[in-house]
Amino acid sequence: MAFRLSAAVLLAATLGLSVAAPAFAAPATVTAFDPDKDGTIDLKEAQAAASKHFDMLDPDKDGTLDAKELNGRLTAAELKAADPDAEGTIDAKELASPAGASLATLMQ
Repeated sequence: MAFRLSAAVLLAATLGLSVAAPAFAAPATVTAFDPDKDGTIDLKEAQAAASKHFDMLDPDKDGTLDAKELNGRLTAAELKAADPDAEGTIDAKELASPAGASLATLMQ
């Protein structure tokens, strides 16, 4: 459930929507993330979009996002809140946590 929520929040961040916005507010935007062109974004498509967004933010492809890669999208306190193991980076597992979902919202 947490990953499903995170994928949806990341998708909203990727699309530039607020979390409370209707999922299909912009048909052109839906089309951009709807490879099977059925007019909806299913969980698999949302996860693919979230993964693509994460990959875009991770240029060194180490599977984590650090403060430099986040490029000012978060304050030090926000990064710390989303990094429970306190190693200075956010990985996919941390991004799937409730704090990670909040992080995705902040990255809009």
